[in-house]
Amino acid sequence: MLYATGRRPVVDGLDLEAAGVVFDHSGIRVDDRMRTNAKHIYAVGDCNGSPQFTHYAGWQGAMAARNAILPGTDPGTVELVPRVTFTDPEVASVGFSEAEALGMHDDVVVSKRPMSRVDRAITEGSGDGVLKVVHRRDGTILGVTIVAPPAGEMIHEWIVAMNSGQKMGDMAQALHAYPTYSLGAQQLAAEVRLAGALGGISGRLAKQLSRVVR
Repeated sequence: MLYATGRRPVVDGLDLEAAGVVFDHSGIRVDDRMRTNAKHIYAVGDCNGSPQFTHYAGWQGAMAARNAILPGTDPGTVELVPRVTFTDPEVASVGFSEAEALGMHDDVVVSKRPMSRVDRAITEGSGDGVLKVVHRRDGTILGVTIVAPPAGEMIHEWIVAMNSGQKMGDMAQALHAYPTYSLGAQQLAAEVRLAGALGGISGRLAKQLSRVVR
């Protein structure tokens, strides 16, 4: 059993009052460029109330440094933040959960592929996991959860796909090496694409034609 009670920013001892930096119980207040009300001071990571992940803090730090010394600005926040729990097997996710997606859209589809159907997982005796993708009927990817030994590595292609606006059909067309855990992504996407094709008008006509030909 795992208890996750959460954490809160600790900024005591930084003399923020002396610097005139505004903060409260949730952390140091910043704008979307990571700058505090004191224009020459930036705050990144856990101390500003952002998602408490090392990779997010590091990314914000890079954005803040860029905004502080280079012309123009880049936002220091991002919607697609990967989450990985390093258990055995690992649990990785990005985007919306099934419940969140169902609360936002009325055409949500949940597609799954158990690791017991992924050859690499079978050969390594790791078939207890699952790949779960929450998407819309048109293939728009809303969220992904992976339970597998290399889930933390597998989640990244889904982040790239979601960032670039790719859909399940695009994932199906991307050739994956065999045998790998990530091949399950292409296989699941192909199943979704095929189901969509067969469920449409052209798919129904093809089924009827095949009956006539036989």
